[in-house]
Amino acid sequence: MLRDGEVFRDDHLPDPIVGRNRHMNEVTDALAPIEEGFRAENVFLFGPSGVGKTTVAKAAVRELRREVLEVPYAYVNCWRDHTRNRILDQIARGLVGATLPRSSSTSRLIDLIESNLHGPGVVILDEADQLRGTEVLYDLHEIHGLSWIGIANREIDLFADLDDRITSRISVAYRVRFDTYGTDTITEILSRRARDGLGPGAVSDDVLARIARLSEGDARQAITALRVAVRMASQEGLAAIPERLVEDAVRNAEHEVRQKTISKLNTHQRALHEVLVEAEGGLIQKDLYARYEERHDDPVTLRYLRENHLPKLEHYNLIEVEWDRGTKRYSLVGVDEPESRPEQL
Repeated sequence: MLRDGEVFRDDHLPDPIVGRNRHMNEVTDALAPIEEGFRAENVFLFGPSGVGKTTVAKAAVRELRREVLEVPYAYVNCWRDHTRNRILDQIARGLVGATLPRSSSTSRLIDLIESNLHGPGVVILDEADQLRGTEVLYDLHEIHGLSWIGIANREIDLFADLDDRITSRISVAYRVRFDTYGTDTITEILSRRARDGLGPGAVSDDVLARIARLSEGDARQAITALRVAVRMASQEGLAAIPERLVEDAVRNAEHEVRQKTISKLNTHQRALHEVLVEAEGGLIQKDLYARYEERHDDPVTLRYLRENHLPKLEHYNLIEVEWDRGTKRYSLVGVDEPESRPEQL
């Protein structure tokens, strides 16, 4: 049944991009000055998870590099590399192919990038709302010829703690806003993945449409569900995915996506999640913070927790919030555990 498992990977970049023509045009327009040798406009992409922000950013850079072959480019996942030094280190490696010892200062890294960047370049800052301190945005703005594409869930989370010096320099950046996919668009995305990755007749249009409906606008979830359905059908020795497996595949996929998200949490977010795992029925904000303080060796302030880490857990559908007698109560989003977790393709 499976012909090419690569098309189901999270980092697979399809060609063409389905359902995001307007967004692609806006990002490619912002990058267009590079074709004439000038610095591009900075761009921020905002929207919920699974709506194609990273795909559009990478595809726009791919289109640019088809026109201008040697455009320096770097991708940084700020959830994994969220400190100023780590981000600059990743940019130095990806953008100009230079490396320094891990102990190198930020000023040394900036000098390295500036001295080796010949002509305009672009950096993708994925999960930019995970930045621990936003001075790096100022650093990048000051590097001649360098522009960035910043990806985040919500603008308010990214800009909450910016000082005036940084805000004045990046406030003119393009904003491209993404909403959830429609069912027809997700069905088309799945259809293309099935055509490229599966054998003939492996999945029907009805099965694809049902996966799309149950995935509720989240393309990442839908693609994972299709991959899980392939595995489940193969384990039964079937040559095609029967409709009876769809609901279990979607539920298993939701669990798998959730576990991947949990594995990426930083230490503060992980401490919050662990506290809520242990707290049956959830906790009001004051009690949640008190237990977090006990668990984490270097806790942040309640305000920082409330404005940065808790919204991220909510955006990724790990926690839910309700009002309880004038205060917020946080609890885990309930998800049924799969009967057996499918192996990865």
